Amino acid sequence: MAKVSNSSFPERKKAAMFAKVDIWQARAARLLVILLICVQPLYLAPERYFHLTYHKWTFLVFSVFLVLIIVLIIWTYRLTRRPMLMPQDKLRYFDWAVLAFALITIVSTIFSPFRDQMNIWIGLEQPNERYDGAITQLMYVAVFFIVSRWYRPSKADFGIFGISASLVALIGVFQFYGMDFFNLWPNHIPEHFRENFFDIFFRTTLGNVNIVSTYVTIAILLCGFLFIRLRSKWQPLWLAASAFCFWLMDIAGSDSGLVGVAVVMFLAIPFIIETKKYLGRTLILISSWAAVFTIQRLFFDVMTLEVRTLTSLLPLFAVVAVLVGAGAVLLRFSKEREEGSPGKWKPGVLIIIVVVVASLIGIEFFGRNEATRDDGFAQRLLFEAREVLHGNLSDDMGSYRVLIWRGALTDSFLQNPIIGTGPDTFVHSFPQWANELADVRFDTAHNEYIQILITHGILGLLAYLVFLAGVFVKGIKRAFYDPIKMAVLAAFAGYLVQAFFNINLPIVSQILWVFAGILAISRKEDEPWV
Repeated sequence: MAKVSNSSFPERKKAAMFAKVDIWQARAARLLVILLICVQPLYLAPERYFHLTYHKWTFLVFSVFLVLIIVLIIWTYRLTRRPMLMPQDKLRYFDWAVLAFALITIVSTIFSPFRDQMNIWIGLEQPNERYDGAITQLMYVAVFFIVSRWYRPSKADFGIFGISASLVALIGVFQFYGMDFFNLWPNHIPEHFRENFFDIFFRTTLGNVNIVSTYVTIAILLCGFLFIRLRSKWQPLWLAASAFCFWLMDIAGSDSGLVGVAVVMFLAIPFIIETKKYLGRTLILISSWAAVFTIQRLFFDVMTLEVRTLTSLLPLFAVVAVLVGAGAVLLRFSKEREEGSPGKWKPGVLIIIVVVVASLIGIEFFGRNEATRDDGFAQRLLFEAREVLHGNLSDDMGSYRVLIWRGALTDSFLQNPIIGTGPDTFVHSFPQWANELADVRFDTAHNEYIQILITHGILGLLAYLVFLAGVFVKGIKRAFYDPIKMAVLAAFAGYLVQAFFNINLPIVSQILWVFAGILAISRKEDEPWV
């Protein structure tokens, strides 16, 4: 029997100590992820909608600050006993890009022309209450580094997210039908708004419908792709959560959210048709969306005391039945293994090309009739899409988004094109003539990329885009074979699409940075997900 050297025992003891340190770092990072993506969306202070953004912002700052202190203490302790950088400590090009973004945030804050008019470190306070200042931006960067360095995803974490997303959605759905269990509206919404549910712009635990739109886009895609790609006991929950969030999106009238979901599902066709299992689950997922859409039409009749003939709803019931039946058949006769090859690119791209051509023809033919804001979503979408394709842009398109973008790019941007006017200063840099045209005072660009261009300048936007592109490329390399990363990538992409039309606030935006961290995780190829 070989003799064991006594010197190996101290080495083993030291290795065990470092392993425990890594475990505690991972636990701290996991705590942060659960707090930010599961707890914060549900969190409400006793004041409910009153100062909602402030309370969400304080929750974000407290959570990040707490975990940051913990991981820094652990990291420092590790370095004192092993004074060398680990592989996960080394900076990649998108890490440098996000650090550059943080530096530009600080510089633009210090040299902002509006530093005497507001506290740019905190952001807009009352009455606008955005709290998207420099501190928030730096907290996002900290979130990214904590998650990308120390977090280890698990099915249970995303199961908790499914529970959280279901609760957020159901609160909003019941609230719409007059069952405001937490008495949210009377605390903030005037009486004449509460008498008409459809005119209320604050919903569920998230507040502004634009924020709701961003959240449901993330939740629909994340839970949907987890259901499609990952075999787990959580699958029924993910299916239900995706359907409930789609229901909330329908109720909230979330045009940008629908666009985000549609674009991602469309581009994911090569991965959806990869195996019969994936295609079958996708059909069942879409049938759940169609089912809640049909239920909403039925409940809408009851609320408005309208009687719709049963025959008018039969096509919707038929669509649900066909999708469920086709999905069940594909699953029943599928013998493929759970993980397939990285997509069926040739048939998938062919389908995408055919759909694009058919869509262009449909837009040209069916979008000829002029539509106003009072018309249905489909009619407005077709008309505005046709006008855009023909180069006809009017200021009132997209709820005056074209006007906002024109004023921002031709006026606000020129005030400080290099480093911007400072975080959350859009309301001060935006031209008054544009506000007067719409009879509204705009405090955001309703486009996150233009918002960053105005507040952080060309350098800030460039750093931000390099960061996003780098994280996306890093994530997609593993997403082909990793179901969790595929789902996170889908939600990440959905956020980036809807960000062209929406606003960013520390109510939901922190989820983007958590997902960016997950996509940027470096690990050994043979290290399994928990």
